[in-house]
Parts: sequence; structure tokens; C-alpha cells
Amino acid sequence: MDTNTITKLITTIAIAAIPIIGAYVSKVILGNKQVVNLIQVLSPLAKDAVVAMQKLGVTEFLEGEAKKSGAVKIVNQALTALGFSDADETLIKNAVEKEYALLIDELDQTYPQITAEQVKEQEQAAQQQSELAKADELAKAQQALADAQAKVNALQN
Repeated sequence: MDTNTITKLITTIAIAAIPIIGAYVSKVILGNKQVVNLIQVLSPLAKDAVVAMQKLGVTEFLEGEAKKSGAVKIVNQALTALGFSDADETLIKNAVEKEYALLIDELDQTYPQITAEQVKEQEQAAQQQSELAKADELAKAQQALADAQAKVNALQN
């Protein structure tokens, strides 16, 4: 074979392969762009979800796992709303844990969490307040009864 024929054959194959290679590279780049977009969006969403769950922990007693699952749920819903329907659950959990680890000191100072003991104390205080209100209402009713009895006695005499 002639080197000229071999060169023409290689050139023809290369020209035929360029659109195929271009399509493949384009597909890979677009796929990576979606991943890059997901990663860029995931971090702020995870941060906001962690802060939201920490704020909720100020008024309600939540275990750590409940906060984490709540934050993951918030991020998952936000990603679905943004069109990322196939986001990996493990990736979301890792992003939430990362943001929590970065923010924990600041969050604990800004949003001190309610403890189980504080919840019990609040319930006891509410129960005592309720009992005091009932006792006050009972005293008022007894006074009204005594006044009515005195009025009946005065009218009978």
C-alpha cells in the first residue's frame, strides 16, 4: 500500500469520527454541567435548611437526627422545585452534615436549643398555671355562691 492511500484512509476515518466524538464530548460536558450546577445549588440550600431546623429547635425539642432528616427533606423539596429530581439522598445528607459542622458553633450561640428538661419544666409550669386558674375560678364561683346564699337568706328573713 501506498502511504498516500493510508493517509487518505486515516483522514477519512478521522473526518467521519469527529461528529461522533463531538457528540460524546458534548454529552459528557452537559452531564458534568448539571452535576456542577447541583453542587453549586446544594451548599446554600443545605445551609439554609440547617439554619431553619436550628431555629425550630429554639421553640421545640428536636433530637439531632430529627433536625438532620428535616433539613434533608427541606433540601430535597427545594431541589425538586428547581428541577433536580434525581438528586442523590446520600449527597444531600453529606451536604447537610457538612454545613452543620461548619455552622455549629455560630448556630448554638445564635439559636440556643430547648432541652427535654426545659420542655418538661414548661409543661409543669403550664399545668400549674392551669391549676391556679381553676382554683381561682373555683374561688370566684364559691364567692358567687356565698353571695347568692346570703341574698336568699336576706330575702327569707
